[in-house]
Amino acid sequence: MNILVTGGEGFIGSAVCRHLAADPKVNVVNLDKLTYAGNLASLRQIENHPNYSFLQADICDDTGVLEVLRSNEIDIVMNLA
Repeated sequence: MNILVTGGEGFIGSAVCRHLAADPKVNVVNLDKLTYAGNLASLRQIENHPNYSFLQADICDDTGVLEVLRSNEIDIVMNLA
């Protein structure tokens, strides 16, 4: 299952990403703009997991988000942005 988490660098989003990445059947794509609330250090422990990836992007960029959805074959979107 491929899950897109928007806002995954925030407090709640990072906890969700860590939880999801612990499941080897789940691929996590974390999309975050990295505003004041984003903290890259919060996900250091999973940044090299084979089933986790981070993309710095703005969810307001509909063309970019659509490309992420298509290229990663996303099944579920969790909007925490």
